[in-house]
Amino acid sequence: MRAVFLAAGEGRRLRPNFNRPKPLVHLLGLSLIERNILSLRECGIKEFVIITGCYAGEIQNYLGNGEKLGVEIKYLHNEDWEPGNGITAYTFHRDYRQDEKFILMMSDHLFSIDLLKDFIAGAQNIRQDEILLAADRRLEKVYDLDECTKVKAERNNALILGKKLGDFNAVDCGLFIGTGALLDALSKAISQGRYTLTDGVNILAGLRKVKLHFVEGQWIDVDDQASYHYAEKILLRSLVPAKDGFISRILNRRFSLSITRFLAQTRITPNQITFFSFLIAVAAAFCFAAGGPLYGGVLAQLSSIIDGVDGEVARLKFQKSNYGGLFDSVLDRYADFLIVIGMACAWYSATNSTTALLVSAAALAGMPMSMLFKEKYHSLTRKPFLPELHDGVFRYLPANRDGRLFIVMLGGIFNLLPATLIILAVVAHLQTFLRLYKVRKLI
Repeated sequence: MRAVFLAAGEGRRLRPNFNRPKPLVHLLGLSLIERNILSLRECGIKEFVIITGCYAGEIQNYLGNGEKLGVEIKYLHNEDWEPGNGITAYTFHRDYRQDEKFILMMSDHLFSIDLLKDFIAGAQNIRQDEILLAADRRLEKVYDLDECTKVKAERNNALILGKKLGDFNAVDCGLFIGTGALLDALSKAISQGRYTLTDGVNILAGLRKVKLHFVEGQWIDVDDQASYHYAEKILLRSLVPAKDGFISRILNRRFSLSITRFLAQTRITPNQITFFSFLIAVAAAFCFAAGGPLYGGVLAQLSSIIDGVDGEVARLKFQKSNYGGLFDSVLDRYADFLIVIGMACAWYSATNSTTALLVSAAALAGMPMSMLFKEKYHSLTRKPFLPELHDGVFRYLPANRDGRLFIVMLGGIFNLLPATLIILAVVAHLQTFLRLYKVRKLI
């Protein structure tokens, strides 16, 4: 299936703030149209047709043939773009393939990947004389409802669409599965002097040929400065994974998302951030070993915060890779090892006690268990291990990496290294045994 983007308009409401065509406005490190292309690439779409108009040269020069994004891009130019976006959409008839179903969307509407995957899956149920429209009936959650195109829906059929519609129960998300029927309807509307995409869709709606797919995920039309900032907020919120530990969710993300917001505008890569986090952990270990527990504790917590940034940037800029995940996991284990060794050196140097060595060894043995357990559970069940679901009330046990490094920070600040190492050893092994008991019937 191909995707068709409408990118012909002038974008007056957003352009003065950025001095570039709206599709090329950057949002957290990627232009709006790049973010859409990469989102659809995640859904398996590799062929794109971009219909240009006002800023054809700028858009084509920026995106090229799509090779740098791992896709194939073809351009169609609509010289007569000013009357309405229906003419722009109809331009696709020049390249339409017989009996083709295609995704049609605006270049400035953003959608979560889960929403797109779910919507595309519905294409198989659409006949050649129908189209599928993504609609949102959660009206209380729709951003800037007044500016949306409203939809009067009856079950899964659209009866009529319009921006000034008074009687409506859903809104148009600007995302379609198009067929030849849509192009025929647009041709008819244009011949009657009606030039918007909604005009063509309403012809099909009158024939009960506009099927509705009611969305559940996040979407937004980035149309002005206010919606731009709202889109930035929901994108950042979407970066927090369900598997986050308690400390990470309530503390670390408050800082890491702000750092990600800044770093997304740069060329710094997730792997570089991972390595920087590791270096901070090494510095923390040296501080502990050299008798500076306060600095060691603060640096350990900073390393924990930065450790969340690499994944956030990777997800935000579509830079996730298997190697990146492996690289991050391996360096985390080395970082944990060095921090505990640094604390153990400080305790043993002060006491020459064998207890220091035994407790530190127990802590070292237990610290990798949380990650090892999650990875093994996933490999056996093909399902992620979610602490909030599987650990129950014990999810508050600070045995995941974010919790452990938070304990290290407190131990460093209050100079209680022996107590810290004892707690690390106890909670790590306690969590492991509890998990083994809870999942015994699930595997």
